[in-house]
Amino acid sequence: MKVKVGDCLFEPLSQNNGEVTRIISHPNGKLVTVRWRVEDHLPHDTEYFYSKLVKSIKKGHIEYTPGPEHELEENS
Repeated sequence: MKVKVGDCLFEPLSQNNGEVTRIISHPNGKLVTVRWRVEDHLPHDTEYFYSKLVKSIKKGHIEYTPGPEHELEENS
């Protein structure tokens, strides 16, 4: 599994929906920016290290759905 820009995330504990907005290189690894949209609040951005985000997805703390661009690559 590879997380890419445009992929959707869902955090069941807090009922937050998020979208990966960018992935940048950092001296300590890749940084992933997620824009969380919480009901009745303004959207906010949070940065995660790529490896920790993938671990959270694998453990089930965050649900992952590939974005539309990611699905097109798999079908080609």
